[in-house]
Amino acid sequence: MRRARSVTSSGPCRARSTTSGCSRRSTSGAGGTMPTTTITIPFLATGPTPPTKANAEGPNTLRTRVSELVEKMGPPPWSRRVIADERNLVTLIANRPGGGNRPHWHADFDEWWVVMAGEFRWELTGGVVVEARKDDIVWVPRGTVHHIKTVGTENSLRLAVAMPPATHYFSPCEQCGYDDEGPREWNA
Repeated sequence: MRRARSVTSSGPCRARSTTSGCSRRSTSGAGGTMPTTTITIPFLATGPTPPTKANAEGPNTLRTRVSELVEKMGPPPWSRRVIADERNLVTLIANRPGGGNRPHWHADFDEWWVVMAGEFRWELTGGVVVEARKDDIVWVPRGTVHHIKTVGTENSLRLAVAMPPATHYFSPCEQCGYDDEGPREWNA
């Protein structure tokens, strides 16, 4: 592997080892211009390389047995990060019927999910509603408020794919009016 020439880490990556796959993201933009985000990849492969980042306890195991993880985590609600690198944050999320997330949006990445169990309702900006069930994939573009609810009578399980640092900007839900007094910004 080849080391990138100028690598710095910030936030939660600073405490990790230099082989953790953390990246540095910087956002720029001034005046009326659209901000941009730059991703620095700290290590580049120069050819075929055996996996060195595998972690037996996760995140970043070479294989995650979802059924074993669900059993280990117990009854919902819970979430567990299964992959974390410079481009991906992949989280397995379980909820009870009626459970879900706080409505929020992301400025610099699109988010998507694989529905693994149960039924969901995504309430989106502009009055758009997406109903999804097992084996569906749901994609939400950046800037779109999404409020996810588990509907029906079964527990739900979804695999969420985001991009570090996955900053969440909380916003009321247009459809149901959900709002709270929690923090307005949060990194996953």
